[in-house]
Amino acid sequence: MQVRNAEYNPKRFAAVIMRIRRPRTTALIFASGKMVCTGAKSEEDSLEAARRYARVIQKLAFPV
Repeated sequence: MQVRNAEYNPKRFAAVIMRIRRPRTTALIFASGKMVCTGAKSEEDSLEAARRYARVIQKLAFPV
């Protein structure tokens, strides 16, 4: 499956790395379902970014 601004190389790192431009953040999404959102300037930006990442994952037909 192809997702824009996402990369997965299990030999390098055990998580999917996704990026969005606004707010400018990076998410690490692990096989366990846990997500780490980094790079946000505020807590509100982090919450908005987490919701956007969850929406992208939902659109790929994964349960969120």
